[in-house]
Amino acid sequence: MPTSMLLVLAAVVAGWIVQAYLSFNQQLAFNKQVVALKKQGTVTVGVAGKRYRGGRAFVALAIDERGVVADTLTLSGWTTFARGRRLAPLVGSTTAQVKGDREIRGLSKQQRDAAREALVLLDQERRPQSAPATTG
Repeated sequence: MPTSMLLVLAAVVAGWIVQAYLSFNQQLAFNKQVVALKKQGTVTVGVAGKRYRGGRAFVALAIDERGVVADTLTLSGWTTFARGRRLAPLVGSTTAQVKGDREIRGLSKQQRDAAREALVLLDQERRPQSAPATTG
């Protein structure tokens, strides 16, 4: 194998390792922020969007005992340098408003869909599990 080919291969592998490291650090930072949301209420996280077409958005919602969004966090962006930030337009909304069809100003389509996904996951988690069927 020519030396130039080895250099290109080494550069690609090095780039992949750096990208994996930066992605891991991004994940750790977002998870730390999500854990901090637990002080505000029950936390649920949703994701929406496509990875390469319009980008993905992660939305974490802290829901209080009245079903009101107490605090939020969103992670969206094209790079591993994106960090979680508060999604103020959702704070104070009820879960019914977030699930509804009315527009919430200040949210991208991906953020709105991710917030709805988070509430669907929360509803599934809260749904009582049925007992396994027995055969006789």
